[in-house]
Amino acid sequence: MASSNESTELKLVSSIRYKLAAVSGDEKKLSEALQSRLAPLLEKAGSQHKAVREDTFKAFMSVRNFIQPSGVILPVAALLEQYKRTASPIVKQLDLSLIREGMPRLDQSQRRSLLPVVLRDVSKETNSANAAGIFNVFLRLLLDVKIPGRGSADDLALRQSVGLTNPLDARYIADWLGKLFLLRQDLALASEDDMVAKLAASPSGLTKDDVAFLRNKDPKLWQPNIPNSLSLPECKSKAAAFLASGAFQDDERYLPIICAAGSSDSRTSSVADDVLKRSSVDLESESVVRSLFVAHSTLPAAHRIQILRLLSKSTRACIPTQQVVDAVKDDFALTTGDKCPIVGLEALKLHKALLSFLSWVARNSSQSGTADTQMGPALVIILKDYILAQGWPIPNPRNSQAQSQDEQRLRAIAYETIGTLAGVSCFENRAKNSLLKWLFDSLVSDPSADIVVYIESALSSMMTLFRSPDSAQQRDLEALLLEYMNSPETQNIRTARHVVVRFANNCIPYSNITARWIGILAAAAGSSDRRDILEEGQRGLDPWWASKLHPDEPLQFPSWSELASFLFDATPRQVEEHEMAVDQTSRYALYPNDRLQAFPIAIRFVKQQFFLTALAEKKVEIDWESRLETRIHNDLVARNSIREYIDTVDPNSILLLLYAALDGLRDHPDVGAEDCITCLADILTFAPTKPIVSVLAKRSHELLSLRRSNNQRIRQLASKAFGILAPWDDQASLHVTNLREFLSSTNEPTASLSGQYQSSLTYLASYISRATYYDRLSVTEAPDHIQFVSKCALAGMMGSDSSIQNASMDSLAQLWTADIGWPSQEGDIITIIDRLMSLSLQGNEKAIYALGRLAVPKSSQTSGNGQTPAEKVLEKLFDLSDIKRTELHFATGEAIAAAIARWDSDSVQLSIDAQPAGHGEDIINGLRKKPQEVKAALDRLISNCKATKPSLIKASGIWLFCIIQYCSGLPDVQSRLRDCQVAFMRLLTARDELVQETASRGLALVYEKGDESLKGDLVKDLVGSFTGTKTQLKVDEDTELFDVGALPTGEGKSITSYKDIIDLANEVGDQRLIYKFMALATNAATWTARSAFGRFGLSNILSDAELDPKIYPKLYRYRFDPNSNVRRSMDDIWKAVVKDQTVTIDAHFEAIMTDLLKSILDGREWRVREASCAAIADLIYGQPYAKYEKYYVDIWRVALRVLDDQKTSVRTAALKLCMGLSKTLVTQLRENNSSSSAQAMVAQVLPFLLSDKGIENSAEEIKFMAISTVLDVVKNGGDALKPFIPTITTHCLGLLSTVEPAQVNYYYQRVSEEDREGLDKLRSTAATRSPLFECIVNCLRFTDEDVMALLAPQLVATIKSALGMQTKIGCSEVLSTLALRHSIFLTPYNAIFVKSLYTQILDRNNEVSKAYATSAAYLLRSASPETRDRYTARLIELYFNAEDDLRRQKVADAVFAIAKVSPDAFTDLETRLLPFAYFAKFDTDDYVSELCEAAWNLHAGGNHTVKRYVNEISSLISKGLETSKWALQHGAAFTVASLVTALSNAVGKDGQFSESILQQIWPVLDKALSLKTFEGKERLVAAYPIFIRHGKGLWEGNTAVSAQTKKIAIREAKRNNDQYRPYAFEALAQYAAAREDVDMYAEVVAIVSEHLTLDNDTHKLTDLERRTIDAALKTAMTAYNRPRMQSDPASVLGDVITTVEDAKQAVSIVKDTLFANALSILDQAAQSGTVVTKDESVLATRWFRILLQDEAGVVLESQRMARANAVLAFVTAWKKRLFGSVEGKGLLDEEIQQKLTQMKTTERSLDVQRLLDQALQNLQG
Repeated sequence: MASSNESTELKLVSSIRYKLAAVSGDEKKLSEALQSRLAPLLEKAGSQHKAVREDTFKAFMSVRNFIQPSGVILPVAALLEQYKRTASPIVKQLDLSLIREGMPRLDQSQRRSLLPVVLRDVSKETNSANAAGIFNVFLRLLLDVKIPGRGSADDLALRQSVGLTNPLDARYIADWLGKLFLLRQDLALASEDDMVAKLAASPSGLTKDDVAFLRNKDPKLWQPNIPNSLSLPECKSKAAAFLASGAFQDDERYLPIICAAGSSDSRTSSVADDVLKRSSVDLESESVVRSLFVAHSTLPAAHRIQILRLLSKSTRACIPTQQVVDAVKDDFALTTGDKCPIVGLEALKLHKALLSFLSWVARNSSQSGTADTQMGPALVIILKDYILAQGWPIPNPRNSQAQSQDEQRLRAIAYETIGTLAGVSCFENRAKNSLLKWLFDSLVSDPSADIVVYIESALSSMMTLFRSPDSAQQRDLEALLLEYMNSPETQNIRTARHVVVRFANNCIPYSNITARWIGILAAAAGSSDRRDILEEGQRGLDPWWASKLHPDEPLQFPSWSELASFLFDATPRQVEEHEMAVDQTSRYALYPNDRLQAFPIAIRFVKQQFFLTALAEKKVEIDWESRLETRIHNDLVARNSIREYIDTVDPNSILLLLYAALDGLRDHPDVGAEDCITCLADILTFAPTKPIVSVLAKRSHELLSLRRSNNQRIRQLASKAFGILAPWDDQASLHVTNLREFLSSTNEPTASLSGQYQSSLTYLASYISRATYYDRLSVTEAPDHIQFVSKCALAGMMGSDSSIQNASMDSLAQLWTADIGWPSQEGDIITIIDRLMSLSLQGNEKAIYALGRLAVPKSSQTSGNGQTPAEKVLEKLFDLSDIKRTELHFATGEAIAAAIARWDSDSVQLSIDAQPAGHGEDIINGLRKKPQEVKAALDRLISNCKATKPSLIKASGIWLFCIIQYCSGLPDVQSRLRDCQVAFMRLLTARDELVQETASRGLALVYEKGDESLKGDLVKDLVGSFTGTKTQLKVDEDTELFDVGALPTGEGKSITSYKDIIDLANEVGDQRLIYKFMALATNAATWTARSAFGRFGLSNILSDAELDPKIYPKLYRYRFDPNSNVRRSMDDIWKAVVKDQTVTIDAHFEAIMTDLLKSILDGREWRVREASCAAIADLIYGQPYAKYEKYYVDIWRVALRVLDDQKTSVRTAALKLCMGLSKTLVTQLRENNSSSSAQAMVAQVLPFLLSDKGIENSAEEIKFMAISTVLDVVKNGGDALKPFIPTITTHCLGLLSTVEPAQVNYYYQRVSEEDREGLDKLRSTAATRSPLFECIVNCLRFTDEDVMALLAPQLVATIKSALGMQTKIGCSEVLSTLALRHSIFLTPYNAIFVKSLYTQILDRNNEVSKAYATSAAYLLRSASPETRDRYTARLIELYFNAEDDLRRQKVADAVFAIAKVSPDAFTDLETRLLPFAYFAKFDTDDYVSELCEAAWNLHAGGNHTVKRYVNEISSLISKGLETSKWALQHGAAFTVASLVTALSNAVGKDGQFSESILQQIWPVLDKALSLKTFEGKERLVAAYPIFIRHGKGLWEGNTAVSAQTKKIAIREAKRNNDQYRPYAFEALAQYAAAREDVDMYAEVVAIVSEHLTLDNDTHKLTDLERRTIDAALKTAMTAYNRPRMQSDPASVLGDVITTVEDAKQAVSIVKDTLFANALSILDQAAQSGTVVTKDESVLATRWFRILLQDEAGVVLESQRMARANAVLAFVTAWKKRLFGSVEGKGLLDEEIQQKLTQMKTTERSLDVQRLLDQALQNLQG
């Protein structure tokens, strides 16, 4: 049985081999035989029988010989199928060899069909050789694959169509294509021996086996210019496009496309880059990131760059792993070293990508919140080595400047990345400090200012590393910072002080002394230092900044005593090497001369820390310095606390500080004297006598030198300090004597001595007053000293020098307060009071102060004649109510308090800066309050608060406030607090803002000082005033109700008081005016009262009260009142009443919202409407939408309603509310436009905005606000917009016309028609680029079937009803957009849209019609054939029915649009449109002609195309001729002419038209020629003889047609149109020449002879007449019968010469025509070959003489040249015996020779001579 099978198989092999051999000689038969027999034959190569296999192989070799001719077609498809199904490796190998050989012989479509077979199960190929072979086949087929457009239907179906439905196959092909991208040309062509070396020298990412696979083990496979070789660049480019198509999914092609992105061929890399941008691969996937790192480790540098860019988008890649470190090491290893494989630009690119990746890692590691202990430090070391390799601290020089700049940028990024990585990593302490020192060294040493910025950034990033509580680490950091803070600038390129100070501020606690010392040094920065060093230093000393820099740590002040010990150490220091050994100004080691400016800063800082510690401050505010100063000088409780604190501390520490201040004043008074004396005076105020003051007293004399200071404050503080110290100085009497001597010697001091005089006086007064308190004043010396000082002070006060006056009054006040210095005579008291009053009225605050202190001494209570000095003083003080300056009123109030309460007044107690003892205490105890004066003052002030005089009200309120402030501890004042409260409540309604503030402060003060009952009454009054709607006004005639100018009455006057209102009412006779004006005043009073609410602590009164919940809506609204005072007050009350704003608003949200909405609509006052708008905006900000969902539409409604309010500020508030609503909505949509909240908001607001209350509102403000909101919503709305897309689209289309500025329309109506066209283009461009149209486009992005179903009818209706140009343009653009981007959904509605454009393309506006024409063209792309037919038929119908040129122009626009925009549609309709374009391109209108010619050229442009559409064109011509419109008739005529010319060119010069063409053309040509003469008809008549010449089949043998054609030619020649006649003559001549069967010469001559005979008139011929003569002569000389010329040339020449001789006069005018046509006819005669036996010498003579007639008139060289040519032709004819035998004509021959010789002799032109010489030679030969 086996033998039988073997024999059968052998027979089969033999049979196939025989049959193939039998047909091997015939390529066609062999191809047919191979189709059915080759595959079965090769299949036997896998037989189990050896003999069969051997015979099969022999047969295979024979077949290889048979198929050598390229015309033999192999059954490649069958061989591929067999290859796929067989398991035999031999069969596979044989199949592959023939497949490769047979593929090039197939056509492209056949090769494309093979691709699915090749790719099917390609991944299952196990044999590497076969796999390489089949992959090679795939590459060859890939070159023929047509890659469809991305995203198209074909692209989406490509995966299935090419056979890659199996994901394994797709991934297999993608992987090998990726390796193909890595194959370099040198590797593809390298020999096997060189392969390993090349791979090692320049790694490509491929192994040797990979290269062998891609080369299919054939080194010549990729060699250019070799038969059947492949082009590597082309294959890569095609492979990239294939990978980018729909055949692969993103996860399959991701790594291969990265390989493509690294290609140097832009064709490949650009496609790959685009794919990577669009890729949906999840870069946060662990597997993807791992694969990228693996690929990075094997691929070349260009591909590593791409991978690093991708990794720089993945946060997963930032997770600390060894992979990151290895990748960075590998990349730097490629670019460093002596033999690095990557250098130059590629190395720079790799470094850039690498550093960008590391920056990404650093940034994202910082967000992870976990400390990195391994990856970060390792990467920092690598980057540091990279910088060191470049050269450090100064980079190594580079040859290329560009390369140097690039490396510098990378160096900067490396520095910055080091800092970022270090900041999120965990280092050992030593490594951390080393890195910090290295960066500081880089900062001070790097020469590039650009890089320094990045180094500073790196250092800033590292600050978090050094925020450690470990004291050892802090000490290390302190030492490092001090090193660079103290480093001289001369040693480095720049200083690092700014960064040092930042480190000290950010990394070291505020309590650290070293850090604060660094801050002091920075704050003392000189003008040469950077400004930011000074600012950073000031921050370092600011405890408020410290609380912000260390928010998580409790603020701890540095120990002021330790700080003083550190800063004011007087131990001598060693002079450094870099310093000059010069005397040091300061005795303290830390302050050499170059740091002397830091000394006063240190003094001030220690003083501040001392007081902060003494007051036990736990929290500081931003204005802590001013608050501290205020508490020290104005707060009795604080002052007592300081005194108590000083008693508890070591006095040596305080003395150290005070000694330092004195040393500073002594050693360098020009540097920081004010800070030193301030510190001294402030601390001495609280210092105890024995441990401190008495110790310092011995140095009081050092203060005397400050009298000469030009700084008044220094002098004042020095006098104060001197007064405190001097009484305890043993040398005090000596100092006093010196002061007295100076004052005595300087009665009238000069300007230079004025300051010293003032200070000497205050020194003495201060000394005497403090000595009195201390009880240290000698009884014997006291009266003399007091009298001397009083005398000097009184003299100074009476003088004219204001400075001395002030010093004198200050000295007297000090004495009076101590109950000394009272004038001895009553007259002196009156003089003093009057003088002080005079100065007070002049605005001297010192005078008021002194006046108040004048009532303090006991002597002020005694009187000799009724009124005591104290009472006089009080009267004077009360008389100061008319003073305008506010600060003077407060000084007066303080003076009144001092006058009535004396030492029981806080103001007097605050002035004490000494500790009284003995007699001093007795003095103070004897100067207590005066109850009667206190009661009288309160009664008077409370009464004055009811007055109507504005200035008195203002003064009384302030003075009452001052009395409560300074005397609240007195029972007399406590008992009257309720009355004071009532007075202040009344003052709340005052119109003066200062009075309101005073009342507010006063109420708060009363509340603070009163008991519980009083507090309750006050709360009731306040709430009642707040919630009440009416305010009672008590007025008299002088009560000021309105500001001046608020109610003008003309002539510069206005209503201000109640009396003015009454006078006006009486004048106009309408008493109702009184009530109206009073209503206005009451309303103003209401708001003024509310404006005072909450000020200066008044809100605290309400904070503890139980309030009615109804107050919250009103209180919330008042917070947004337009009046800034009301707004500020209400805000303070809100903050005080509402402890938790979120909870309160949540609880009362509905009540507040309801009240606000009602207030907007019902509010009659503009301020209510404005406040409500602002309140709503604030209320909904940040709230979840569900909370105010039910109010959302109402909010929009009221907001848009008041957007048109008559008040500008209300409109502004409404606009802000609308913008807030819009912003909230847009933000919601941006974050998640598919959320339920976003969809609900859109669903609610869009219908409202699109209604007549929104974008269709008549008010411009409302309309534009609604439009703006709709634009924002659409931009971010997403799928939530779908239900509203039709409405939004149609509304916005309508708005395109209405939003155009009126100025544009005004200008448009007044410009010319030409200017309008240009303006229309601008308007249409503006419409399509406007935000409104952008909104429409954004809407259309979400179009689907449901949306289109709703949009289509609305859009059609809008198209039909649109009136404005911009709306129409918009409609057209919408249609175009739908056709381009949504053609899938457009198909069912295409016909409707196209039909709607039938009339729109004829719009009278050119821009509109063009736009609609373009839209129609786009729609035709996807339209059905029926729709296309109807539309184009409609266009042609419109064209032929057009009544004017404009209508035809519109049709031309439409046709051209189709040709340009939809070429496929035009091609499908070309049997209709192409002939029409050809016809219309000859339209009489230039615009129509130009467009249709362009359309014709786009799709045809050849004569053969005309020939193909002769029938259609003829039909259109016939239709045009049948119309009654001249333009169409003439256009048809021009088309006939062009048609004939084109057909002539198509058939050639001697070709003939076919009978069908003749039958089509002749009727229309005949009809066209029968038209009356018109401009341009010459084109038609010129084509007529051409038709006759190619149309012999029409007229030959047809007598009737022949006669008709002749009749037409003669008719046209006889027409009486002068312009037309020359062309008709020429056509007649050509016709006669074409009609060889008829001799028409006599008839032709009869027609033209009239124009060859000139009149005897001597008028000058016109150009037209010349052209007519020229045409007539040419006709006469060319209209001869050609066959007759061949048979009897002499007779033809005779007829012609006769005609010419009869027209000699005409000939003389057109010599050129004579010579040219003579040449032609003589040449024709000579070529006839006929020998004339008859003697025609007469004829010859006639021709010769006609050629030479008027010889003198032939002037031009061109004419002489033409004549010479004609003569040469004549001689040629003569020699050919055309005029008979030359023998016997010697005389004529001689005459001709002589004439030619003569002509040659006289001829100037060599060319003409040459022709004449040739004629002579011919004649003689």
